[in-house]
Amino acid sequence: MIPYIYLYDIIGGQVIDGSYLTWDKTKIKTTHFQYTSDTDKIILGSNSSGYFLIDFQVSLTASGAGAIAYFDIYKNGTIVEGSRTYISIIYYGQTVWNQSGIIICPVYLEKSDYIQIKGSVVGGSPTTVANTSRLLISFIPMAGWDNSAGGRIDYKGSVER
Repeated sequence: MIPYIYLYDIIGGQVIDGSYLTWDKTKIKTTHFQYTSDTDKIILGSNSSGYFLIDFQVSLTASGAGAIAYFDIYKNGTIVEGSRTYISIIYYGQTVWNQSGIIICPVYLEKSDYIQIKGSVVGGSPTTVANTSRLLISFIPMAGWDNSAGGRIDYKGSVER
């Protein structure tokens, strides 16, 4: 089975204030990952090291003022270089234009590594919109991967003369 986890936040309303995001619904989770609802760490619990594709999506809203929020992926408490995305929320008169953002980033993970998503803000007080904060982490098959063999590397070696 290919390592995979899909989390999302049904309730929404998480204030973006420099803290790590949480998710209250686990839609799909293989046994490779450890995650408890409403916590901020997703841990690779089995020995399935390799490159994983991290796909984070979120929509934000604000009231009374515009805001600029930015999100980063953290691996073991350290920011993953090149993972930042910005989301601008426009508030004009009495109208708010909600905005969405995504991060798609490959990250090398080994057993016991953990991933977190941190949201920070410049001005305003944005919150997440219900059902829009999603985090998907999936293993990236590499050369030699054979899906029909349960992920085992399949060598067809022979000596050429």
